[in-house]
This record gives sequence, structure tokens and C-alpha cells, in this order.
Amino acid sequence: MTTRFLLAIIAVGVLFGTSACRQQQPELPLPPLLEVGRRQLSLVQFERELQLNYPDISGLSGDTQLQLKSQLIKQLIDRELILGEAARLNVQISPDELDAAMAEIRGSYSAEEFNQILQQTGKTLTAWTNALKIRLLTAKVSDAILADQVQVSENESQEYYRAHKEEFQRPVEIRARQMLFPTREQALEVLKLLKEGGDFATLAQQYSHSPDSEKGGALGYFSAGQLPEEFDKILFKLPLRQVSDPVESPYGYHLFLVERKRHAGLRPYAAVKEEITEKLYHEKEEQAFHQWLVNLQETTKTVVRWDQLQDPGQTSPIKDRPL
Repeated sequence: MTTRFLLAIIAVGVLFGTSACRQQQPELPLPPLLEVGRRQLSLVQFERELQLNYPDISGLSGDTQLQLKSQLIKQLIDRELILGEAARLNVQISPDELDAAMAEIRGSYSAEEFNQILQQTGKTLTAWTNALKIRLLTAKVSDAILADQVQVSENESQEYYRAHKEEFQRPVEIRARQMLFPTREQALEVLKLLKEGGDFATLAQQYSHSPDSEKGGALGYFSAGQLPEEFDKILFKLPLRQVSDPVESPYGYHLFLVERKRHAGLRPYAAVKEEITEKLYHEKEEQAFHQWLVNLQETTKTVVRWDQLQDPGQTSPIKDRPL
């Protein structure tokens, strides 16, 4: 073997050996896409959040996709700031609190029906649940940091009442009771007992098939339009303390009694004071929390590595985008 041939073999071996070593070297991990104080979010975590919030954006233009990503970045910055404060204050949402909030929002819808509604809005149940957790946590953090800062005085409530009296105009309202029966014959039998002097509330507890029978059929105060139209036609013309004839509905046959009638007019301040105070408190709390979050944003170091969101074929830079 000649010296020149041996050197050629060695050279080829070095070349392929170097190439193999390069291929075996692991890629360096990307730095966090998002840093908010000590909290970090990787590109993989961001893409998971993007998939949860926007399940399919592949059909959108590049600019529209980028706009959605930018909006999500802003939301995630706020979220990480709040989560950081929650951790500092040791504020948490228990599973029971989350379940109770979900049940209240879902109302009478079944879990399957609610999931279908979410799908129609383009949201997943996981994304919706995560958002609910953040809302509950935000409310707790807000209570913890603003409890002593937000106050509503008596003068503020009175001033609001004087300046917004149109909000407290009351329509004609009536207070009524009802009974429900599966047949007209049963309704007529109880109507006979009422005409003989029977007490409406007592007989409702004994014979009515309505869910409010335990309360003597009490419907409370209501105005026109809050009950079905066929009921309004009877109730708002029925004289006080007089029982109606049987009224047919999809539920059966009803007997109604109007106990009291309120004329239209301005609701007194004493009746709406608590309502006004609560409204003003929530407005002040929202403003104070927004200002607190702005201050926290200004004092917390935040880094967004926009280049990680750059598509390979995208030519326009996306760094230094406003949040």
C-alpha cells in the first residue's frame, strides 16, 4: 500500500468520522419563549396553549395567525403575573370550588350539552376549564390585595342614585301564587274548596303539583313579560285576592291568586342601596385591579423571544412586536 493511498484512506475516515460526530451531537434546547419574572413558558408549552385555545388555525393567513399568537402571548403574560402573585400569597382554588363554579355556570345543561355548546364556540373543555380556574384565582388574588383599598361610601351610593334615577324606575309588579294540576277536573275540585273558604297557600301545599307547592305556590313579585304570555293575560287583569279559573299550559292546569300589586314608579333608595353599593364596589375593584396589573407589568422583567414564533417561510420580522 502506497503512502499516498494510506493518507487518502485516513482523510476519508476523518471526514466521515467528523460528520458522524456532528450528527450525534444533541441539539441545544431552545431558551424559554416567554419569561415573566421567575416564571417561564417554553415554545412547546405555548403551542399546547395555542392548540387548546385555537384548535385549528392552519387555514388562516400568516398575518392572522401571528395576530392570534400575539394576543395569546399578552394573555399568557397576564396569567403568569397573576399565577406568580397567587403563589406568593399562597392563594389556591380547591377542586370543590372549581366544581361548584362549573355547576353554577353550566346550570341546567348536561355535561354533554355543555360540551357541544363549547365546541360551537371553537373552545375545548380543557381550555374553558383552565380559563375558569384563572378567573377564580384572579378574583381571590384581587380580594387578597385590594380588600382594604376598595370602599364605597354612603355619599357615593346616594349620589349615584340621584344621578341615575332612570335605572330604578319600576314597572307595574304583582305578587302572586299558583297551583298546578295534571287535569282540569282536579283544578276545578280545588277551586271549589277555595270558593268555600279554603286557604290558597295551605291547599297548594296539599294538592299542587308545582315545584313551588312547598312554599304555598308563592311566585314572589314579577312584572309583565317575566312569565309566559298566556299567564300575563290572566294575572295582570285578575282582581286582588280573587282566584282565577283554570288556565291551561303545556304543564297542565293552573289556578292563580294575585295577593298584591305595586304601581309603576321610582324604587326608593333604601330598596336599592345594596344593589348600588355592590355595583360601585365591583367597578372600583375592576379599576384598581387593572391598575395593579399594569404596575406589576412595569416592574416585572418580561422577555418574549418572538423569533421562535417565526415560520421558516416567513420573511417579515416579528420581533419587538407591541404586546
